[in-house]
Amino acid sequence: MDANKKWMCNAKNIGCTFASLFAKMPEVVGWVTITNPERLEIPKDALILSLQFTNGETKEDVLKWALANGFYTEDLSGGNTGLRYKVGKQVSWVQYFGKDSHVKTRQAPIPELMMCVRLPKKYYWRVGYKGILHLAHASVEGIKSIKADKMWETSFKRTEKSLGHKPTLEQAAKTTYHG
Repeated sequence: MDANKKWMCNAKNIGCTFASLFAKMPEVVGWVTITNPERLEIPKDALILSLQFTNGETKEDVLKWALANGFYTEDLSGGNTGLRYKVGKQVSWVQYFGKDSHVKTRQAPIPELMMCVRLPKKYYWRVGYKGILHLAHASVEGIKSIKADKMWETSFKRTEKSLGHKPTLEQAAKTTYHG
C-alpha cells in the first residue's frame, strides 16, 4: 500500500469515509494507481485512477504535466479552479492531493491527481451530477444501503470537523486548486 492510501485509511485525515474504506481495498472498487506517468494512459480496468508523482514535484509541476496531457482548467470564481479531463461524453472532476494542497483533507504525503474515469455498475444514489465523473461515483457494490447512508453522513461530519467549518466552494470536490 502506498503512502497516500495509508494516509487516506485514516478517515480523520481525508474526511471522506468512503475514501478511507476504499483505500484499504482499492482493487475492489477498480482503483488503479500509476506512479510517475510519462503520459496519460487510462487502464481498461480502471474506474478510479490515481496518478502519483514521487520525484519531488509540486502542485504546479503536476498541473503543468496535466495540461500537457489533455487536461484543462475551469474557472469557478473566487480564485477557485477545477482541473478537468474529458472521458468520452463525460467530464471528470480531478482532485489534487499533496502536502501543498490548499485543503487540509487533501494534504496527503505524495503529490497525486485522482479522478473517476468510468462509472461503476452501482454507485451511491445521492451522487447525481449528470455528465460528470466524480470521485464519489466509486463502486458501492458490496456495501449495504444503510451502511452507505451512514458513511455519507459521517463523511460530511468528519470533513467539517477537520476543516473547522462547513466546506465552501474552496474545499468542494469540484475545486482542484485555489489561489
